Amino acid sequence: MNLICGGVHNKNMPSTQEFRRRIKSVNSTRQITRAMEMVASVKMQKAVRAMQSTRSYIQTSWNLLELLGRVTSPDSHPLLNQRRTQKTGLITITSDRGLCGSYNTNIINKANSYAAGNVKIGEQAEIADNIDLVSIGQKGSGQVAKLSKSNLIAQFEGFGKEIDFEDILPVSKLMIDSYLEGRYDKVVLIYSHFESTLKQTPVAKQILPITRDHIDIPSLWEKPSENFNNVEFKFEPSPDAVLDRILIQFIKMQIYGALLEANASEHSARMFAMKNASDNAKDLINDLTLTYNTIRQDGITREIAEISGAAEAMS
Repeated sequence: MNLICGGVHNKNMPSTQEFRRRIKSVNSTRQITRAMEMVASVKMQKAVRAMQSTRSYIQTSWNLLELLGRVTSPDSHPLLNQRRTQKTGLITITSDRGLCGSYNTNIINKANSYAAGNVKIGEQAEIADNIDLVSIGQKGSGQVAKLSKSNLIAQFEGFGKEIDFEDILPVSKLMIDSYLEGRYDKVVLIYSHFESTLKQTPVAKQILPITRDHIDIPSLWEKPSENFNNVEFKFEPSPDAVLDRILIQFIKMQIYGALLEANASEHSARMFAMKNASDNAKDLINDLTLTYNTIRQDGITREIAEISGAAEAMS
């Protein structure tokens, strides 16, 4: 944009009418981004409430698994038995929609970091045969498909609105059955963990087989409650039968909880992305208004000078 220097009008400078159109256009965009910011804020608050209640459920389930591990033989259970890792199922959770800043990029980069040496994001390299990908979210599916369609075994979309527990059953059934049939020796989730409104951290969580060090950032996982260990339990029909039932449910809840975490993180990221867009639009409006006023003042000054010069010439 050409500016006015020393009160001299640049002929290439847009007219005041053009500046008014620009200001009006940017202001309309700012109204849209502010509305999207408020909508994302409401959705985030609702998503955080659902996420927090699910966290408590998952934590209680983990405490119960810890207790069952002391009265059963967990190493003999196929969902707990550690294998030599030859093939991994990798689930990535991204969003269906954009306009959420670097949210999706961070997830893809985390997947890239986890599969270091097997996949290179942005390069002409294919995923190694020992990793199969399951993509949740339209944005992630597009990125993964660019890498290697042959390794993308399934993709799921439509989790951006109300997330019900039944929605994750196809994903959980696919991964549990594949693991029990021996197609995978490990199943890992890549998603964004919601720490606060200002901070969301991409994490890799191993959901199969279940282990104590199943998340790559241990500080994000709570320790078993001390009060829980002091409670006396009676198991019917047997601890092994209860363990088998709880393990399946726990894995499903891990996927469901990760989706809720990702949903809250997405809305938070979108809220701040729209806030930044609104702030940038406001700054641009101020700059355009300042330039507009400068051009207008310069035009008035020139007109006065021309009128004064004409009056002197006539006299």
